[in-house]
Amino acid sequence: MVLLRLLVFLFALVVSDLCRFINVSENQGPGTILQFFSFNCSSYMPTPTLELLNVQPPTTFFNPPSLARWQGTYVGKLTLSSSARLDALMVNHYKLQLKFTCGNHVTEGSLSVNVHRDLSHIQCAGQFASPGEAVPETVTPGARLYALLLPDLELYRAPVSPGHGMVGDRMGAGG
Repeated sequence: MVLLRLLVFLFALVVSDLCRFINVSENQGPGTILQFFSFNCSSYMPTPTLELLNVQPPTTFFNPPSLARWQGTYVGKLTLSSSARLDALMVNHYKLQLKFTCGNHVTEGSLSVNVHRDLSHIQCAGQFASPGEAVPETVTPGARLYALLLPDLELYRAPVSPGHGMVGDRMGAGG
């Protein structure tokens, strides 16, 4: 009976360790350690395993977790893969389903990864549609030359202003 209570306690530790929420900045790159997990497992055969079963929405941004024995405890580590390019505007939440196997006992749990914006790091969406194009001489003052999209800001435009070259103003304000 004491052994059964001990096993229930150990599995409760495992389940609580697998149900987590973490916050990650979108500027974190490949190889970044996202989370450590610790597990108690007295079974050596077969060797305990920690698996990444599923990621929603589907992506290859997360490596399969590693698992190593350290001072009598198994320590799992989850990292970002070499393909990781986090962008909070595109996807700001991932749900990972993990499975820990210790002998004949299997425990599953989820890890919620919340990706938050890094306003100090602006990511470019790509080059201009037609780089190197000259502005024709027939452009009228106030005509829109290009639109610039900035994170968390409204659409801005840059009109041509005689005497000052280019002056930016808010879209919809003025000419």
